[in-house]
Amino acid sequence: MNVRSVLWASMFLIVISSIMSACNNPSDGTSTPIVTTPLPHSFKGYELYSWMGNNQWHFTLITGTNRNKSIEEIISNENQVTSDGWVKISVDGVDSIKNVLNRLHQHEEIFWAGAQWLDQSQVQAHQIILPPQEIIDSVQEHCKQLELELRVSK
Repeated sequence: MNVRSVLWASMFLIVISSIMSACNNPSDGTSTPIVTTPLPHSFKGYELYSWMGNNQWHFTLITGTNRNKSIEEIISNENQVTSDGWVKISVDGVDSIKNVLNRLHQHEEIFWAGAQWLDQSQVQAHQIILPPQEIIDSVQEHCKQLELELRVSK
C-alpha cells in the first residue's frame, strides 16, 4: 500500500468509528442515536415520569409547567424539542434516561413524579410509578455527578 491509500483507509476508519460511537445499543437489539445537543434551560425545571412495561422501565422527561400532564402525553412515543424551549423525550431503559439527563445544564432541577401527581383515573389505565430504590439511587447518583438537582416524590 502506498501512503495515500493508508491515509484514505485511516480517514475511513475514523469516520466509521465516529458513526458507531454515536449509537447506543440497548438490550432490545435496536440502536438509538445518542444526541449530544444540550437541552434548553427550563424556568420551572423538568418533570420525570416512569412506568414499567414489557419487562423494562420507561421514562419521560418533560418541561415543567403549572398544568397537570395527561397520561397520553406522558407515555406517547412522540419526542419534541422545540425552538421555544418545550421538551418531551420518552426513552426505554435506565441507561437511556441517563443519556437524556447528560444533555441538561448543570444545576437544572428535575422533579421525579410518582402516581400521586396525576389524576387517579388516569393512573388506573397506566401505572405511573417510581422504580425500585436501586434504580432511583442509580439515577440520583448520576444526577449528582452531573450537578443536577433531582427531587424524588415518595
